[in-house]
Amino acid sequence: MGVVDNDALTLGALRSLLARMDGIDVTWTSTDGAHAIDLCRNPHTRPDVLLVDMSMEPLPGTEVCQRIHTAGLNVGLVCITSFTLRTYAAQAARAGAQAIVSKTDLPGIRNAILHAAHGKSNLSPVAGVVFHDVDTTDSKSVSDETNNGAVTGQAGAPSPVVTVADPATAMPSARELQISRMLADGMETDAISQALSLSRYTIATYLKRACSKLGARNRANLIAICERRGLL
Repeated sequence: MGVVDNDALTLGALRSLLARMDGIDVTWTSTDGAHAIDLCRNPHTRPDVLLVDMSMEPLPGTEVCQRIHTAGLNVGLVCITSFTLRTYAAQAARAGAQAIVSKTDLPGIRNAILHAAHGKSNLSPVAGVVFHDVDTTDSKSVSDETNNGAVTGQAGAPSPVVTVADPATAMPSARELQISRMLADGMETDAISQALSLSRYTIATYLKRACSKLGARNRANLIAICERRGLL
């Protein structure tokens, strides 16, 4: 399997923890979403399952999953996040993932990986969001006897057809949420700009995008919506 997370420390910790789990073999890791997609496109490095962090930049986890799913690369997709699961669940399902799990839920991560390797989805942790199995009827078994059932090499399952009951509004990116939190904490635009080494215009653009995605009328309404949805 492969793992992609743009936080190098988190990536190292994940690899170490996954290596201790029975039935799982991490063949590569990457801190870059585009690089992970390239590895999945290559038949020689294509994993059975890709563990994807949702809040990466510049290419978010949803986009990584969507590109892999759209390309029909036959890779099981398990999304992980440090945010509440409802923040990204609908997006993950629409992007073709088989599960979304909290980064702190190690048993849940292992279970989701093993299920995805066999084309199986996990039950959604969020009401109204549906993850679907991969149809493996005419495909090569992912875990054959030569590797003792470990999740390692190329997947043989076709890309899933994913539907979402009651689709959720698109969620802000990690950066947009970060700036929204700073705003909710009472920081002015200039202070946020200095803290993040971004221009006032860039800060305003991030907030405008967040407002658009959540349907907020203004910044005050943005903070109120984020609070109601548990995004802050």
